[in-house]
Amino acid sequence: MVAVDTLFGTFKEDDLKSLRGALDEISHAMTKNESIKQEIKDIIDAVYDKHKVPKKIIRKMAKAHHKQTFQEEVAEYKEFEALYVGVTESK
Repeated sequence: MVAVDTLFGTFKEDDLKSLRGALDEISHAMTKNESIKQEIKDIIDAVYDKHKVPKKIIRKMAKAHHKQTFQEEVAEYKEFEALYVGVTESK
């Protein structure tokens, strides 16, 4: 029987198999995540190529659309604008 002693405790063969299974699941999820990120990048690239909207704006629009935070984005920008103007125009 295999056992590994670490600062975290002693891990028996069943524990090691369980940890390996978890690592395999995490790796699989990471692979899916990489694929999804590439898909999003490809969509953004296609939108940019077709409409010439800057990719930064497309990403921001998609994020606001996904999270349904358009009004918050607008309000935050207005606050930013007011504060920035106040700071840079004050003497």
